[in-house]
Amino acid sequence: MTVDLTDTSEVVTITIDSPDAIPALTGRAFTTPWFSVDPERSEQFEYSTYLDSYPHPYEEEDGDGYGDGLVEGFHILGMIDYLLNHVFESNFRCVPWNYGLDRVRFVSVVRVTDQFRITGTIRQVTDRGPQGYLVTADLTGQVRSREKPAFIATQHALWVVDNEAGPLGTKEPQQ
Repeated sequence: MTVDLTDTSEVVTITIDSPDAIPALTGRAFTTPWFSVDPERSEQFEYSTYLDSYPHPYEEEDGDGYGDGLVEGFHILGMIDYLLNHVFESNFRCVPWNYGLDRVRFVSVVRVTDQFRITGTIRQVTDRGPQGYLVTADLTGQVRSREKPAFIATQHALWVVDNEAGPLGTKEPQQ
């Protein structure tokens, strides 16, 4: 996977100065850099998920399939963390844990020759007490020079903050 950092003029990052600033993220928009999937990594994904062990409908001889170089939709979803790590910056220790995806739709085909990025908006932040904050974001996978997106999804991540009590409030008090 290759992130294109030659032109970051459209990249929109979000910097969080303290845990108290997390609830104010609601409504904030972000945009990752453009990136593309290396063909070798696409093949590795197919191998590690056993997709290479049966005939794919996109490899049909009669031309009805998707064609060569398809990047599997779940491969693209698996890159959400990697890409969002390019736009969320915190000035404290904060670890976002995957909490799930809702309303995932694969709208158009992505190939290893395509560049795409993720744009999104923080829809909601829910305080989970000592667990941290549940951050819900609406995501769109945009494909360069294409009107239709690659995918749309709602992502939930539990942002665990390492404060004096430690992650999840697990540290014993100092005597």
